[in-house]
Amino acid sequence: MNELNTLLFTATPLVFAVLGETITDKAGVLNLSMEGSLMLSAMAGFVIAFATNSLLLGFLAGAIVGLLVSLHLSFSSIRLKLNQVAVGFVLFQLCVDLSTFLGTGHVRIPGPTVQAWSIPLLEDIPVIGPIFFQQNLLVYVSYLLIFGAWWFMFRTRPGLGLQGVGERPEAAHSRGIPVNRMRYLYTALGGALIGIGGASYSLSVKI
Repeated sequence: MNELNTLLFTATPLVFAVLGETITDKAGVLNLSMEGSLMLSAMAGFVIAFATNSLLLGFLAGAIVGLLVSLHLSFSSIRLKLNQVAVGFVLFQLCVDLSTFLGTGHVRIPGPTVQAWSIPLLEDIPVIGPIFFQQNLLVYVSYLLIFGAWWFMFRTRPGLGLQGVGERPEAAHSRGIPVNRMRYLYTALGGALIGIGGASYSLSVKI
C-alpha cells in the first residue's frame, strides 16, 4: 500500500506535464521540448521558492518558464514556419543545459516543500483512503485537472473548438475561429502546466 501511495505521489508532476502536452498537441503544435522545459522550470521553481521562501512564487516561476518556452516554440512554428521537430529538439537541449548551468549552486540543498495534507473522513476509507487521500495538495489538484481537462475537451464547445484547431484548421477558420491565436493561447496554457509540473517535482522532494 505504501508503494502505491508513493507511486501516486511521484507521478503527479508527470500528470501536469502530460496534460499540458495533450492540450498543446490538440492545438496542433508538437512540443518535443517538454522534458527540457520540465527540468528548467523545476530549477527555476526551486531557486525562486528558496530565495523568497514562498512556494506560491516558486510555482509561479515554474509556470512562467514553461509558458515562455512554449511560446518560443509556437512562434517559431506558426510565425516563422520552422520545423517543429527541429525547434523542439533545440529547445530541449537548451533548457537542459540552462537548468544545469543556472542551478549548479542549488543542488542537494534543503528548501521549501509542499507538505502532506490528509483529507478528513476520506482518508479513513479502507484500502483507497491511505492511497488517494493521504497526499499533498498537488496530488488532489491533479485529480481535478484530469477530470477537468477531459470535460473541457470533449464536453464543451471551446474544447471541441480546440480539437478543430489542431485537427481541421481549415474548417475551424471557415467557422470564424482565429486558428493561430487559439494555437498561441493553448500552447501557452499547456506550457504553463508543464512548468507547474516541473516546479511540483523540485518542490515536493525532501532532501
